[in-house]
Amino acid sequence: MTKLAMFLGVIIILVILVFGFVFFEPFFSETEESIVVVNKEIWKGERERYFIFSENEVFLNANNYYHNKSNANDLYPLFQAGKTYRVKIVGYYLPLIPRFRNIISIIDQKETNVPLQNK
Repeated sequence: MTKLAMFLGVIIILVILVFGFVFFEPFFSETEESIVVVNKEIWKGERERYFIFSENEVFLNANNYYHNKSNANDLYPLFQAGKTYRVKIVGYYLPLIPRFRNIISIIDQKETNVPLQNK
């Protein structure tokens, strides 16, 4: 009986840790970063999931209840290739696991003008 109780106790603790991480992830990992958009794509398998490609990382733009986000369809058309954006991001980037950080909002858009060289 004690082995079964210990096993169930460990399972309950693991479940609490996993759901606690999912619930508190926005509080622990919310950051603001500047990104230069290289490309953007629509996730063909599911609705309201978009990929935003930057120079160094791929971001996800998707609605997520735990991130308190429901504006993925509104944000996607605002991203344009070659422009710099200051965005609010939630999540952790893990290179070995296909988990992308989620863009919550656009804080600022910066125009990137490259001056022409005089010949």
